[in-house]
Amino acid sequence: MTEEQEQKPAVEKNPHIYKPAYTKQEVDELTHWFEERMDRLPATLRLNEATTTSDLPRTVKALLAVLKVHKEDISVTFSGYMSHLDLIRLRLKEQGLE
Repeated sequence: MTEEQEQKPAVEKNPHIYKPAYTKQEVDELTHWFEERMDRLPATLRLNEATTTSDLPRTVKALLAVLKVHKEDISVTFSGYMSHLDLIRLRLKEQGLE
């Protein structure tokens, strides 16, 4: 095994970005970020070693639709949607989408 292989983590970096609740401002900011870039989203996106989204635009639209309905109170019930979109945004930024 080479030194480079020894230093490479077994699992890709997957930051802990889950929060139990989000503010309306946080929801609006994330929603706006995606709405400005919907026409530039790739068809697929690899989130980590185990997860690939095969129809990213459809996934993002579906998650945003839920957030728009519940944006006044993104409690623990819907915070997973925000967390997932945050991870998608992070991966897209890592690929150069700004």
